[in-house]
Amino acid sequence: MTQSADQLARRSLLRRILGIAGASALFYAVSYPAAAVIKISQKAVAYQDHPEGDKRCDKCIQFQPPNACKMVDGSISPNGYCRLFALNRQSAGRSKTVGAAV
Repeated sequence: MTQSADQLARRSLLRRILGIAGASALFYAVSYPAAAVIKISQKAVAYQDHPEGDKRCDKCIQFQPPNACKMVDGSISPNGYCRLFALNRQSAGRSKTVGAAV
């Protein structure tokens, strides 16, 4: 009977270890999702390499200097424009203070 009790204790310990290892693996996988980013094509957002009035990419919150965008795929001109334009308030504030200082 001692041998059978030993076997049960080992099985129980092994199950607990495997359970902890499995839970740890799931926790790690959920905590660090893949960093894949899906971007929209330039055609889908009507991207153009020239500004639309005062709206241009380098004033947009999505723009990433020198020539990228968080939302739109491909090379982006700082002077370009697309339908996803969202004014970067910091950029707008700087241009007003620079214009006022001149």
